Amino acid sequence: MKALLFAVSILFMTSAQANVFVLNDKIEPITLEDQFEQPLVVNETTKVVLFSRGMKGGEFIQEALETIPADQQPTDMAYIADISGMPSLIARFVAIPKMKDLPFSMGLDREGDATASWPAEKDMATVVTLDNLSVLSIEYFDNSEAIIEALKH
Repeated sequence: MKALLFAVSILFMTSAQANVFVLNDKIEPITLEDQFEQPLVVNETTKVVLFSRGMKGGEFIQEALETIPADQQPTDMAYIADISGMPSLIARFVAIPKMKDLPFSMGLDREGDATASWPAEKDMATVVTLDNLSVLSIEYFDNSEAIIEALKH
């Protein structure tokens, strides 16, 4: 029985990992609401996507974006946060109101479905570089300084 459970768990882990996009994949455009309930779109014109699935990665991205003046941030960049792991009451009454104080927009994946195929590492921020929705690079960062350097290039 243990062998069967192990085999089934390996199958599910493999299929879950197979769904994450990788270099040279073409991703689908997505539209999410930002913290102000306005659409935030990742489409053919988007060149850089900052993505966080957890609080720590989000903190690194927030620190980086707060450091870079708005007029020096890439105009073809989008920040997306998967907040599906956050309890909905906390999101609605605490987190999202705090997000409204931020000087930038962030697309919020409240259910986790839109970003299910997005790559992420625990306690890290993901930076995805795109060209016409084709994935050119995927990098993971564990500090805001490295994100700032990556955005300069």
